[in-house]
Amino acid sequence: MSSENGAWIMHGVDPSDPSCIHSVKELEEKINEIGFLPLFAGEVPGFSVEEMTDSASWWTGDPATDPWEWREQIAGGGRVAYGKFFNRRAGFISEKYLPYFANYRRDGYDFDARWDDELASAREKKIMDLFSGEDSGEQDDLSELMYGTGAGTSASEATGDPDAELYSFEVKKKAGFSKGGEKNFEGVITGLQMKLYLICCDFRQRMNKKGEPYGWSIAVYSTPEHVFGRECVTAAYSEDPKESLKRLVNRVRELYPEAEEKNILKLLAYSEDRPQKKEALPWPRNLLKAIDRKKDPYEWTEDQVNGLYVAVGQLRPKHQKTIFEKYKYGMTYDEIGAGMNRAGSTVGTYHRKALQRLRRPLVAAWYQKGYRENLKACAAGEHWDLDVGEASDFMTTDDLCLRIGIKVRIFENLMSCGIVTVGDLIRAMNEDPKWYRRVPKVGPATAKDIQVKLESFNIR
Repeated sequence: MSSENGAWIMHGVDPSDPSCIHSVKELEEKINEIGFLPLFAGEVPGFSVEEMTDSASWWTGDPATDPWEWREQIAGGGRVAYGKFFNRRAGFISEKYLPYFANYRRDGYDFDARWDDELASAREKKIMDLFSGEDSGEQDDLSELMYGTGAGTSASEATGDPDAELYSFEVKKKAGFSKGGEKNFEGVITGLQMKLYLICCDFRQRMNKKGEPYGWSIAVYSTPEHVFGRECVTAAYSEDPKESLKRLVNRVRELYPEAEEKNILKLLAYSEDRPQKKEALPWPRNLLKAIDRKKDPYEWTEDQVNGLYVAVGQLRPKHQKTIFEKYKYGMTYDEIGAGMNRAGSTVGTYHRKALQRLRRPLVAAWYQKGYRENLKACAAGEHWDLDVGEASDFMTTDDLCLRIGIKVRIFENLMSCGIVTVGDLIRAMNEDPKWYRRVPKVGPATAKDIQVKLESFNIR
């Protein structure tokens, strides 16, 4: 499925084509024959339910012919796993290939072991506690959500039940993602499916107080162990996870020999296991490349690089955090968002706005004309009573503390308190942990930001 001129286009096959799938039974047989299959077209041409069915049959609401309805039937059948398994998109995995996906995606970890090794987030833990036999909080009465004002039995009354089957809204509520609580529920629940800790085991309607179904069918989540048994899910744990990945890649290559390996890996593998086109640029050359893609990132002088730090310091705090964590620490939008309680898409917006501001003439001047020239011009324009000397290519305690990348107005407030150089800043921090209290408009958050930036430099 792709967007063309604002319209979504399905890429199916002619219904008269012998390869066209016409029923849910045929689809389940095809999944078991192949081993796993994405729902929609993606990286490998032809390798999806979409490209094996008649495009006109989608979203008709007819459970006999609509592939969108078939996914619900297969998810609830308990013979094939359904969830967001393929590059965070939906698809199916047969019971035969489920152990290899689980072994690779989990990297040999059950969730409790992943948590003990500090490889899982607190938000993931809150969700998985609902399925692991550990109660992460008080029992919540969801009858009002499920049944309006009437009483009734939800999909599962248990919390911390390894055999739980919970509606998506139940998981969201019980794990604390409701209004005012944790953020990015969809991103976290998708990540847990990608790691094969959760699957979508059914789609069910809510029930009213008379026990009658109503409304749309809602996704129900459970662990794959609950549906297929622990022995099945962990059957490949003795194998090296990378060997399991090779099995999956080879299976796709066997079926689609013309598919490029990079596309197969994009569909199946984590980013660290995908081939890199070229060696990644180091910080901050990678940021300069993002700002100006036409210029060789190594053509920028050290003085211009020094000016870049000042330019980044003129951004809003959340935009600065996005820039540093993406370019300096190589974090993804989802990883950055987890630390900010924001969705990955929101962090992507922060990134776009940050680059836009870095390209504005007054901000861009710092790295285009260089640190030395701009510092002198800024000192003259702001009427600073300072002897602005030449800066070396490395940071020293004699440098103005503006150089670490703080807003000009913050620098002026520091100067008003006698904190002018990097050395002054270090002494102030060493003498009083709450040094910032005597500086106008500098609070603990700004002080912490300044400290982190200062520590990132190798000061001589």
